[in-house]
Amino acid sequence: MKTVHLIQHTHWDREWYFTENDSKAVLYYFMDDLLNRLEADPQLPPFVLDAQTVILDDYLQVAPENLARLTALIRDGRILIGPWYTQTDFLVVGAESIARNLLLGIEGACKYGTPMPVGYVPDSFGQSAQLPMFLNQFGIRHAVLWRGWSEHDVARTEFIWHSDDGSQVTAAVLPWGYGCAKWLPAETQKALPVVLKASHKQAQFAATDQILLPNGNDQSPFEYQVPEMLQALNQQQDEFRFVNSSFSDFFAALETQREKLPDYHGELLSPKYMRIHRGIFSTRIDIKKLNAKLEKTVSQYLEPLLTLNAALGLPYPQTAVDTLWREAMKSHAHDSIGGCNSDRVNAMVKNRLLSGLEMAEQLLDLNFQKLSEGITATQDGTKIVLFNSLPRTRSGAVRLTVMTPERDFRLCDSHGNDCHWQLVSEQPQDMSTVVQELSNSTETTWFRKCELQVEVKNIPACGYTTLWFKPGEVSRHLAHTVNPHQLENHFLHLRADAHGVLTLTDKRSGQHYHQLLQLVDGGDAGDNYNYSPPEEDWKITGDGHLLECHTDGGSLFNRMVLRYRLPVPQDLDSRQQGLTEAKLDVTITLTLAHNSPELNVDITVDNQTRDHRLQVLMPTGAASRVHFADQPFGLFQRDNQSAAMKMWQEENWSEAPAALYPMQSLVMMHDEQRGLCTVTEGLREYEIPEAQNDVLAITLLRSVGWLGRANMPYRPGRASGMVLPSPESQIPGIHHCSLAVMPLTGAPDAAFWRRVEEWKTPMLAYLATGWSRFRLNPHGREFPADYSLLSWDTPLHFSTLKKSQRGDHWVIRGWNPCAYPVKTGEVKSAKGVVPSNLAEEVLSGERFCEVTAVCAPVTFLMEN
Repeated sequence: MKTVHLIQHTHWDREWYFTENDSKAVLYYFMDDLLNRLEADPQLPPFVLDAQTVILDDYLQVAPENLARLTALIRDGRILIGPWYTQTDFLVVGAESIARNLLLGIEGACKYGTPMPVGYVPDSFGQSAQLPMFLNQFGIRHAVLWRGWSEHDVARTEFIWHSDDGSQVTAAVLPWGYGCAKWLPAETQKALPVVLKASHKQAQFAATDQILLPNGNDQSPFEYQVPEMLQALNQQQDEFRFVNSSFSDFFAALETQREKLPDYHGELLSPKYMRIHRGIFSTRIDIKKLNAKLEKTVSQYLEPLLTLNAALGLPYPQTAVDTLWREAMKSHAHDSIGGCNSDRVNAMVKNRLLSGLEMAEQLLDLNFQKLSEGITATQDGTKIVLFNSLPRTRSGAVRLTVMTPERDFRLCDSHGNDCHWQLVSEQPQDMSTVVQELSNSTETTWFRKCELQVEVKNIPACGYTTLWFKPGEVSRHLAHTVNPHQLENHFLHLRADAHGVLTLTDKRSGQHYHQLLQLVDGGDAGDNYNYSPPEEDWKITGDGHLLECHTDGGSLFNRMVLRYRLPVPQDLDSRQQGLTEAKLDVTITLTLAHNSPELNVDITVDNQTRDHRLQVLMPTGAASRVHFADQPFGLFQRDNQSAAMKMWQEENWSEAPAALYPMQSLVMMHDEQRGLCTVTEGLREYEIPEAQNDVLAITLLRSVGWLGRANMPYRPGRASGMVLPSPESQIPGIHHCSLAVMPLTGAPDAAFWRRVEEWKTPMLAYLATGWSRFRLNPHGREFPADYSLLSWDTPLHFSTLKKSQRGDHWVIRGWNPCAYPVKTGEVKSAKGVVPSNLAEEVLSGERFCEVTAVCAPVTFLMEN
């Protein structure tokens, strides 16, 4: 006889086609009913509160008087909570965000009781291959999933899931979803056929005689009549034994038959039985880019600067940083960050991220102000603090913004030597919007606002150095000749023809890349969930639509600006009629530094059309059937095309397994002679076109007008979500995208990966003018002109430097970006260093342990 473990739960979307305010109102009555029933009947089984502790925060906002009642039920194991803070997405948000979601989720759950030791992920739109690693780092050995599985990946719904670093979890899939046994009839005779049908479906792919059956749904209340009904069902049939259970009890039974479970390595992105909504990687790209900027600002700049300042004796605002992360995580829930919401909800998601970025940037500015205040002036001029968050000494270029009334000025180092710089842009600046004392003036004071690129050398690891800005003095500049329509340095040569077609030559290998960065605009008949091409798509390229091209240059870089105007349809109806009554203006700015092997690309799109998708193409020319993209804390190899595209319609898949894939920031394709890597700022989607198997198509934006639509070519059948218009998802307006193109001459080496890291994490420059909008009393401390907190000579990429959540330690973390093992290297510091994990636990008492890392984070704790 098979045992059916019935789990009573709710799936709680904080926002979707309704707002978080709506859900909080519903939550008040939902929790009131749940608490009353559990207290009234001690025999009722435990209830799973969707594994996200943000629900507790939301509930206690509207019912703080019930804290003691709630805590008592959690401590007694009647309500099961955690380990997540929110039910996060795993493919679009950053690795540090996922780690903090578990860190803060478990911390929050422990205030009430013991968090559930199961990685419950009921609704994420596909599963990262790194999920077992994340869970193991927090001591979690079991996972329950829904979307992304099919028998083409692994034959059974229960399996041992391995990450490349050796982590593994016992995983159980809900192939028919978390609501397959929802809303059961109260009468036993009516419930019997429903429960038996659901149990048979759940058992179809089961590896053992232990079957998992979820009873619950979106915002669904506790079905308190089910336990008594199960007793009656057990008396009326002998095929199944039904038990009210928990995930922990289910896995305890499953582990007794572990030898029957197959093994699986990799991600889960198959949409055979359940939709994974591949279009969410590029829906509302404005939200995706904003989130990426916030994540980077906090983890790669704010936290490292706060740590450095704390080491110098300044306070570390831990609660403020935790608040930043928690508010960001509210926007990381699978629907929220996916953009598959109503316009009202997407506006709230975006506003949370904007609010978080405002606070993060203000904290960053104030801490630069405090740091610069303590640096002793050793010469005339205004101090410039150069901050390097990476744990190794760096040289290179840094962007600096100065506002000055002077035509001439110098930048010099602490020895008085000139620093080479080049003007990037200049515009007039009304200083009354900058200087508080001028805000009430009746006269406008105009300064020059200049963005400079400055060449700097030997900036200390995890530290800073000081330069000096001296207005009124003349810097020497070298003349530089620029060839029209061409850019060139020691590594690369770029040429634009009269039609705007670009050809890049890698001078190291002699390989040519023709039609690089070709713009392609096509129709999108999809919705906020899925891209779907029109039945007869009409694609328009930028070739032949160049308005102007000009080049300029200087001693540090040369630049080419190309302006395109594509004649495009206004919407789907116009596209079907072959009309091009609208214009799509795109400006591509290409910058080639004189000593750099990568091409910097800035793209500005004036999007005034609807129902379309704009991509930029990277023609690798590589003879390869596979490519690589980064994932949270790792690199993943994918086939260029899914074999399932040949059978998805025959097998009635829920959506097409199109070659649309997620990335964190990077995608590359290469063979032994040539290839291209593209690194992006906040763009999360790429495609391998079926007819161009050697091309990487980076999605710049996607404009659609519906939350959900039915019967689309790539997603037949019912609408996903709700059939609601979402005109703001057309994202009209100006959009800026930044990326780098890096040619390859075979597999990437250590020097390549270092260039990638430095491009993704540039140094920061702060001009200490004293013009901050907010005045603070001086702290009275003195700091050196140069300082390094620690150094770490490692091929790992930097992830963060922060204060530990518990105790008095610093946390430094890196991760291996390569597809092969590397040695971590030694963290050098005056303080003791011990290995740790994402949970910030000490793994050994040794000062240092050199380990080999593959697709995994490496964390150390350092004494404060």
